[in-house]
Amino acid sequence: MFLLADIVDEIKKDLGNGVSSDESRFDDLYIETKIHGARAAVISNYLQKGMDWLNDSWVQTVDLDYVDRDVECGTVSFSCPSVITIDGHSDGFVYVGHINGIKPFIRARNSFTTLTMHRAFKNSSNLFWDWKNLEMNKQAILVYNNHRLEFIQVRGVFNNPVEVPGFRKDTDWYPVDAVIKRDLVEMVTLDLLRKGRVAPDYISDSQDKPTVK
Repeated sequence: MFLLADIVDEIKKDLGNGVSSDESRFDDLYIETKIHGARAAVISNYLQKGMDWLNDSWVQTVDLDYVDRDVECGTVSFSCPSVITIDGHSDGFVYVGHINGIKPFIRARNSFTTLTMHRAFKNSSNLFWDWKNLEMNKQAILVYNNHRLEFIQVRGVFNNPVEVPGFRKDTDWYPVDAVIKRDLVEMVTLDLLRKGRVAPDYISDSQDKPTVK
């Protein structure tokens, strides 16, 4: 198990041992952003290669409060951090359901619109859910057939673990196992070493050096 700061320090140490002579130009927040992106890419790659199970260490759990109700369409909306994309048909959602964590809702088919889902499910006693992308790296989860619903639980592999409500990067283990950590450290280190060979003004890391005139 690893803290995010430990992974950042390992990358900075690797940069210091590499060919880059200016590893200090990459601040911790910038490296953290690269870590989140590399983690999502590495996990997605493993799953695309045929791995048919999710390592529990990758998964985070969050309890969500509703943010909107649409009585006409029979939906309740919940704002949720975005999950990873695995391919055109799969994503990082592991569980969406009742707050007790043991009663999942049924995932709706993507071909339904909000109104057609309401018509299709209104005679069913089951709860269904779907999601849509929002701005700012967020997703909305829509739950059908219980417009009084107030809370749900979501488990998933999220794009940015530190954006998951309740996660504290200074004390909570970063959601990776040793294999994923190894691969993402290598990916980020190589990327930053490559950027270290580029003139500072071409790197969007907020650490560009002023041009001497």
